[in-house]
Amino acid sequence: MTLLILGLVLFIGVHLVPAAPSLRAALAGRLGEKGYKILFAVASALGLVLIVLGYRAAPVEQIFTSSETARSLLPVGMAIAFVLVATSQVPGHIRHLLRHPMLTGVLIWSGLHLLANGDLASNILFGVFAAWALFDIFSAEHRGKRPVPARPVFRADMIAVVAGLAVFAAVLYFHADLFGVPAI
Repeated sequence: MTLLILGLVLFIGVHLVPAAPSLRAALAGRLGEKGYKILFAVASALGLVLIVLGYRAAPVEQIFTSSETARSLLPVGMAIAFVLVATSQVPGHIRHLLRHPMLTGVLIWSGLHLLANGDLASNILFGVFAAWALFDIFSAEHRGKRPVPARPVFRADMIAVVAGLAVFAAVLYFHADLFGVPAI
């Protein structure tokens, strides 16, 4: 459980830095913009690796009975979540309409997984990600930050949908290998 928590602290901690503009500016000033982005990427990747290793090694301690409704919604919810994350990276109409597509995708992913599992490690993992996504949405709104493409392009939406569904299919197929539990 220690690796899981350490990974979450590292990953979420790095992702909280942009919510504190003065801290981000200080780090970017000290490291340079490129150095800051490299540190951000390396720390994020290391955090993800620790999260996966820690989650796989965590003992299964059931806290509540998992929701069959959430389990049945997972495939559709995850397809939507992956498309939303992909949408956040391209200047399409979906990104133009939704305020925070990536964070909404993370919230769908974490919320459904939290309800569908019910064990301690899942509660920690998905609860922390859900809390972070909500915090980041509120923080971005408070700062008035809303990434909006100047000219939405329909082709970008199609690329995001295809890419999101392709990654979803790959994660679905390799879920047991990656995370130690079958997806369905």
